[in-house]
Amino acid sequence: MKLRRISATLGPTNTGKTFSAIKKLLHYNSGVIGFPLRLLARENYELVKNQVGQEKVALVTGEEKVIPKDAKYFFCTVESIPDQRFEFLAIDEIQLCADFERGHLFTEKLLNRNGIKETMFLGSLSMEKILLKIFPDITINRKPRLSKLSYCGYKNLSRLPNRSAVIAFSIIDVYEIANRIKQSHGGVSVVMGALSPDVRNAQVKLFEDGKVNHIVATDAIGLGLNLNIKNIFFSSLIKFDGIRERKISNDEISQIAGRAGRYIHDGFFGTTGNLKFLSDELVNFVENYEYSEIEKIFWRNSSLNFATQKDLINSISKKNEKEYFLVKKNASDQRYLKILLNDKFIKNNIKNSYEL
Repeated sequence: MKLRRISATLGPTNTGKTFSAIKKLLHYNSGVIGFPLRLLARENYELVKNQVGQEKVALVTGEEKVIPKDAKYFFCTVESIPDQRFEFLAIDEIQLCADFERGHLFTEKLLNRNGIKETMFLGSLSMEKILLKIFPDITINRKPRLSKLSYCGYKNLSRLPNRSAVIAFSIIDVYEIANRIKQSHGGVSVVMGALSPDVRNAQVKLFEDGKVNHIVATDAIGLGLNLNIKNIFFSSLIKFDGIRERKISNDEISQIAGRAGRYIHDGFFGTTGNLKFLSDELVNFVENYEYSEIEKIFWRNSSLNFATQKDLINSISKKNEKEYFLVKKNASDQRYLKILLNDKFIKNNIKNSYEL
């Protein structure tokens, strides 16, 4: 089916991209927005639920499912977008198509899911050229940041200003820094993916209600969580990405730092703990809202052949002729499938499709 309208709203953080998508969503009889975080899906679910009533709004993530019988608007993690047609469909943080771990899942939705009347992609300007290659007729809307972002240098953990978030890249560091802040300031919120939904939501509410003035979070905070943060402080620039320890990229740093300052209120970013400074080159990159152009995104074949076990494995590993697609190899679900198919009991009992 030919799309009636397809567009991308691109720009740095704090440009109102999500706000514009929700505004469009509510003009349609049905719609879905896929977010990169469970917390972000819930945040916007709560926002729209208060506007239109809880019976019209659904929340679908890997750990929460709230689907009223007459739900019109769905707020989901990208991987949890339901397999049904909506008049409007939007995908947030579309640059995550280039993410090593989750990129192929975002790309699958980018290529194979669309709104009956309108499809909208939100994210960084780094995705502009790739989107134009995939969708030559796409409308690109560039949005400028609404407030200024400035470097404020180093601050000791005991002297952090109010409304500050400290970014850490391991559970141990998160709790160690939170404990030190608590000793100096009397209270702190902790936000990371390992917490249960109820605990995470409660921690966010403590900070948003002003009951604590400091929050310690993982880098996931950079993916659009709209907290009332004035200052972002990095405690490290090294993270473990599931395979190895690596330095986070300038674009990742810019994305996280951009959480400081909401709407027209200016934001500040700096360092704390063992990280004493950021290079001049990096500071200029962040302050000037620069970005690195994405040249390739991860892809995996979704047209699978279930005739035999071998056909299934081979179809998952199929290559793509487009030069801007990187074939995702050995993803976790692919590894588990191979383990399953090599299990003796499974081998002895599995049936080929033509035998069913």
